[in-house]
Amino acid sequence: MRYEVCEANCDNFYDAMEGELMRMTFLAHKAALFEKVKQKIEQEEGEKLDKIATLLVGESRTRMQEDREAEREYDDFRSKLREAFGD
Repeated sequence: MRYEVCEANCDNFYDAMEGELMRMTFLAHKAALFEKVKQKIEQEEGEKLDKIATLLVGESRTRMQEDREAEREYDDFRSKLREAFGD
């Protein structure tokens, strides 16, 4: 890349600063473009993405509840097993 942050080969502070400022500019440009792409996708596919997000969140919530219940059942099992061994 033409504008890179220089390290040992910088002549002065301004050379280093120019490279850093250009890098920041390219990153900002990339971020702005990313936001535009997100807006376009939301505009064209928002309803579909909402449905998919709803399904994913619901499934995630169900799995977390199932995991918590399974953990409680396992804890109960371990307690009963300890009681059976007399601990």
